Amino acid sequence: MTSFFGMRGIRFVLALTMALGGLLILTAPARAAVDTDLTSFDAAGNQVVRFDTDGNAVDAHDGAIARFGGTYYLYGTSYDCGYQWTYNDTFCGFKVYSSPDLVHWTDRGHVAAPRSCRYCFRPHVVYNRATSRYVMWVNDQDATDKFRVYTSRTPTGPFTEQPVPDLPDQTHCTADLAVFVDDDGTGYLTCSNAGWHIAVIQLTADYLRAAGPYDITGVTRVEAPSIFKRNGTYYLTMSDPNCGYCTGTGTAYLTAKSPLGPWRGRDAWTAEDGALTARGGLYGLSQQGEDWSDYTFSFDVAPLSTSSGTSAQAGFSVRMNRDDYGYLFLLTGSGTANGKLSVLRRAGATQASHVVPLDKPIVAGEWHHVAVTAAGATLTTSIDGVQVDRYTDTTYATGKVGFREWNGANLESARFDNVNVTSADGRTLLSDDFSGDFSRWVVPTSGIKISDDSCGGQPAQVATLPSRHGAPTYLYFSDLWDFHTNEALANYYWQPLSFGSDGAIQPLTCANSRVHLDPGHPGHQRPIRALDQTSGVTGFRTTCDIAGTTRREQGFTAGRTGRLTSLAVTVFKDGTESGRVFRTPPSDPLDVELVDRSTGTTVWSASVPASTIGWSARNLTVRPGVRVRRGAQYALRLGTPAATGCYGVAFNDENPYSGGTSAISTGGADFTPEPARDLKFHTSVER
Repeated sequence: MTSFFGMRGIRFVLALTMALGGLLILTAPARAAVDTDLTSFDAAGNQVVRFDTDGNAVDAHDGAIARFGGTYYLYGTSYDCGYQWTYNDTFCGFKVYSSPDLVHWTDRGHVAAPRSCRYCFRPHVVYNRATSRYVMWVNDQDATDKFRVYTSRTPTGPFTEQPVPDLPDQTHCTADLAVFVDDDGTGYLTCSNAGWHIAVIQLTADYLRAAGPYDITGVTRVEAPSIFKRNGTYYLTMSDPNCGYCTGTGTAYLTAKSPLGPWRGRDAWTAEDGALTARGGLYGLSQQGEDWSDYTFSFDVAPLSTSSGTSAQAGFSVRMNRDDYGYLFLLTGSGTANGKLSVLRRAGATQASHVVPLDKPIVAGEWHHVAVTAAGATLTTSIDGVQVDRYTDTTYATGKVGFREWNGANLESARFDNVNVTSADGRTLLSDDFSGDFSRWVVPTSGIKISDDSCGGQPAQVATLPSRHGAPTYLYFSDLWDFHTNEALANYYWQPLSFGSDGAIQPLTCANSRVHLDPGHPGHQRPIRALDQTSGVTGFRTTCDIAGTTRREQGFTAGRTGRLTSLAVTVFKDGTESGRVFRTPPSDPLDVELVDRSTGTTVWSASVPASTIGWSARNLTVRPGVRVRRGAQYALRLGTPAATGCYGVAFNDENPYSGGTSAISTGGADFTPEPARDLKFHTSVER
């Protein structure tokens, strides 16, 4: 006879347990919120490296942060394999990290494999509720339509590439992108045209292609767009100006009541004292004139000092129906030496140009009368009634007139007045003394600046992180490039945006900040087996100088007696070249030694091949297996005979480890201690 706890009883208990378990799951309290400190700089204001839960530098750049469920994900381009923009095509893949608190990031691997494309950047992932798929857009300069689209059932992949998206030709999108999902589930792609403008394109219901409607914002010489929505207003942030991998481009934004515009920012043109003052904004063209062929464009102009105050320049154009496609003239002067007139044929870039020296200085604030006559293939320019140039070119036969002031970091401005355009037979085509409005012109729009240098980098995204209680967090994200072609060493600046009572985004503080995440919970580093000594993972920077006669060491004191089963130090490789050049890393190995300080003898050594060390700061783990004594002092030494390139380390100057210190040798056997400095390392000792 079977007892109560026979098979039938066991099934009953299992069923009851499952039912109670289900009940417990249903009634379990929601995951708690967490206040997170976002640390981008140390106490001295130096950029610091973010390390993942294994102690390796987070290597996901020019990407995006998203929250799916109660977890935060960082997607970005990896550079650990040595990819250098414009110098090689060694694409390192797209990576994803996950975190419960925006601090402790776990490496979840690649969402696009290395070498799966050549010139790919800026992965952005959104979730499509209708298809239950995660959709990832990236840009690829080699792709048919300059972009690729992937889908996955999970946020960490695997992602499968979909057919090449078909974007409207008129948007001319070729570069940076972001994807935005509105409250009603409609998806939008925002993308840039190699820095000349930004477009917003509505996507199909599955987010894989263009649905048709689009808007071109009107801002120029910008890139890195990102859209978010707050209190019914749409915001579009961007790098202003555009500048690939630069160490301090500005961040600006536009606003709209619809993702498809019209987008508004700061008018680059203002009417002041009966004249037009143009401050940046690049091109402003006449409303009419697409079919104007032969005409004279005359006006008064006073170039004003640039933002740096070193020169003055005013720009004007003829036969231009599309920004930067036509003839551009630049009147330039320093106020002391004689000025010059530059004449350029433009088609998105300069196709032909020449410079005309003038016989007098061009002084900031002084007025001049300029006239350009277009007659057939000949353009004749006069300044203050004197002909200074005659130029023949057949590229552009018709087009509008306009003004251009550069809106880059060295902002240009100028004043214009008394515009007249007359046809060859004497008819007035356009006349404007700027005593009224700008209705005769397509006025350029400039973004509203919230930072002049993006806190030392270039903006990547503003992530909308929904909250269970209260308003979302709008997290600003910029890549802190270091003007090297080793982009694997780039750091990050993250800050929750704040807003004025009128909805204006407040200027970035460029300081460490705190963010409230709901949901969220504290994360932790992955436990290290038999951990004995460590300098930690916070507050570290990088330097690269181990080469030839320069060596580095880190001292430590064993905390227990036993076998040193592993020793990890954070290293990377780089070229010793400076600036944005092709970088040649070392080909010689990195020599690792363990020295017993009590005897001065080397108790273990190894040579690590250069091919096993990446370009980002990662743990190099060796396994000496030698016996160490509790309280005894040891030194880890790093060196290489390499004469080309260098090996680098992560270091912290705030004395994070009290059992030893860093030291450096620039020749010979002696090492000079570096007080309060420690390299990033840890040891494991098993009894």
